[in-house]
Amino acid sequence: MVLSLPRHIIKHLFEDVIGVGEAPVLARLDAVLDDLVALDLTSCSGPDVLALLAGLEARVRRLAIADHLLVAEAEQRGLAAERGCRSTAALLTGLLRIAPHEAAARVSAAARLAPRVPLTGEPMPAEYPQTASAQAEGAISPAHARIVTTTIDTLPSDIRDEQFDELETFLVGQARQFPPPTLAGIARRLTETLAPDGKQPGYRDRIRHLTLHQRPDGSSSGSFELTAHATEALLTVLDATAAPRPEADGAKDLRTAGQRRHDGLLDALLLALRSEQLPPCNGVTTTILLSITADQAGAGLATTGHGALLPIGQALAMTGGDARVFPVIFDKARRVESYGSAHRIFTEGQRLAMIARDQGCSFPGCTVGPNWTEAHHIIDFALGGPTSIKNGTMLCRYDHDHHAAAGWSCRMIDGRPHWTPPLWIDKTQTPRRNHAHESVWVNDP
Repeated sequence: MVLSLPRHIIKHLFEDVIGVGEAPVLARLDAVLDDLVALDLTSCSGPDVLALLAGLEARVRRLAIADHLLVAEAEQRGLAAERGCRSTAALLTGLLRIAPHEAAARVSAAARLAPRVPLTGEPMPAEYPQTASAQAEGAISPAHARIVTTTIDTLPSDIRDEQFDELETFLVGQARQFPPPTLAGIARRLTETLAPDGKQPGYRDRIRHLTLHQRPDGSSSGSFELTAHATEALLTVLDATAAPRPEADGAKDLRTAGQRRHDGLLDALLLALRSEQLPPCNGVTTTILLSITADQAGAGLATTGHGALLPIGQALAMTGGDARVFPVIFDKARRVESYGSAHRIFTEGQRLAMIARDQGCSFPGCTVGPNWTEAHHIIDFALGGPTSIKNGTMLCRYDHDHHAAAGWSCRMIDGRPHWTPPLWIDKTQTPRRNHAHESVWVNDP
């Protein structure tokens, strides 16, 4: 049977979390935890210690169901929108101080493992009832449950619909016996058996991605999953740019095939930059952005628009000589001292200078990069706020539209944007800066 909590208890839980009232059920849980921590383990036998350890694990696993219920309740009530958050996952990230990927995983788990309430109001079992039941017993962990649901979710729809109950029964049974890594291997073999050609039609188009992990020196590694269209386009470009190039004296091109493909892709990207045919990013012409402190103008390191630290000579040379470059010079306090020219509301030069300073959306905790931000007047233009770097900051579209409704306000401190949170987040309302883009700024307070 799937664990369920009365709505009045759920209400108390939410009130306790946001500081409105007390939740007796949490007080009782605290008392039990206090008793557990105070146990005299020296008087316990070895089997007793192991029994306590296994019993505690089962009860920790049961807590996941309570989490699913609470997250589902928050989603149903629209608590995120009430607090100016773009999603329940964003609400959890701020409220619980957890990583965004963990918050997203908990929202996804709640959607599958919490009882559902349709428009008719009559309660329905969870989408994955056997998985939810096993979690309610404490028999499987959230990691087990995630493997079960993900495996079935990604099967072709006809197989999933026809064999759902049998598939869930099998995988939950395996989850009761094996740890998550072993279960993942079993699930993988199950998928390969049922769908040997990979996935249903259109699956690879749906999961297309290209991920780059940039290192501090500007180089990167990554992974990708390309559609047939993207693959054919890339191979066609590489046919033209990655062919061997003998030296003028006829000497053989000593580059490996992989190196030639790398250099061919670089040539194609530089060609696209020089063509000036790329779309603008939020009103700014596609530009290679360099940030330089005043005492480094002749030597030292420059910071690129994507956070890499490069010797200034290398940073200038990598543009190929005729690609667009926009330098921004800062003083030691990182106030904008001067910037290049490239010229209505915020000029292109002002936008580029603010991008270089803010490195992306300046709202606390937001990881949206500079290419998806827009310029914002800190003091509204209609209220006399000047269109200047000192009265501007970069915000993503969501935070630009919703920060005021959520109770946040911005002001400049030492030439940099700081945000004052609403009382429900911080009773002291201490101004905050967004550090999400600033890993490259060493010893920056």
